[in-house]
Amino acid sequence: RGRQETRYHIVSDVTEEFQELSYEWPGLKTVGVVMSFRQEGDGVPEAPMIRYYISSADLSAKKLAEAARQHWHVENKLHWSLDVALREDACKIHRGQAAENLARMRHIALNYLKG
Repeated sequence: RGRQETRYHIVSDVTEEFQELSYEWPGLKTVGVVMSFRQEGDGVPEAPMIRYYISSADLSAKKLAEAARQHWHVENKLHWSLDVALREDACKIHRGQAAENLARMRHIALNYLKG
């Protein structure tokens, strides 16, 4: 689609700096960072998007890349289904908790449709 994306995956075992987190997440073994740079055509690359991950698995950078891609594949598939089947993107309701309540109802309805 005329854009190029470059991703860097960095993985670290849980070190002393991350010990405080391990109390909140028992079994925490790996901390990961994914930096992605997106470039449209011949333009200058955009500022990097940085995402952080924690895991109870011993991950290599390659395994982190696969897990992150799988997560976003599932997430995008869900949102595509919600938009196509239930026209979620066309919804103009934003008052109070109504948008959140409707999102929950759509998820329930989508689960029934898939079942």
